[in-house]
Amino acid sequence: MGNLYNTYWKYHKSKQLPDFKYKWPVIFNLLPKNENITILDHGCGSGYIFSRLLKLNPSSKITGVDVSEYAINLISKRFPQNDFHVVKDGEKLPIKSSSVNFIVSLDVIEHIYFTREILNEFYRILTPKGKLLITTPYHGFVKNLAILLMGFERVFDPYGPHIRFFTKRSLSDGLERAGFEIIDSGYFGRFYPLSRGMYVLAKKKVGRFMPKKSIYK
Repeated sequence: MGNLYNTYWKYHKSKQLPDFKYKWPVIFNLLPKNENITILDHGCGSGYIFSRLLKLNPSSKITGVDVSEYAINLISKRFPQNDFHVVKDGEKLPIKSSSVNFIVSLDVIEHIYFTREILNEFYRILTPKGKLLITTPYHGFVKNLAILLMGFERVFDPYGPHIRFFTKRSLSDGLERAGFEIIDSGYFGRFYPLSRGMYVLAKKKVGRFMPKKSIYK
């Protein structure tokens, strides 16, 4: 997977994210404004969202992780004062338990094979009542019918990078099974029920919850 995204970022390192113009106005108010907190940009790429997080919350400690070594090299040069790590899908994040106040994972989860593992890792590294913001392409019933009629091969491209497809329910259910409480959710791009994407804002539950073990281990 790392090699795939090394190639991707070589061609997209300086481009604006294609969905930024309609996604950012929606999620802007969901991002943390608290001073001196710890934020993780999960799937930071070459730093397009990371730079916005720094402007929005300059007093906080912001760390980035990505599967692409090439992207991490780029972002490390742009922001040498911050910490960045190359990670592998399905493996433990190089972050201490209960040390992160807020995780931003924007349009990343649809690229991940080990979905349960990463949600469990998010739970592990968040502080009690820490928050997680996830965005991903929206796949609801009406939209999927439209896709079947007009663009199945384009959306479900077997050579494309998206390997997971979520409804609001499936994403929320996965988060709840991992020990999260849903705070807010919504859509962006076009209009519901044909929205381009969706977001879920969740909070780590406090208690003796232990995430379910993966079926892959």
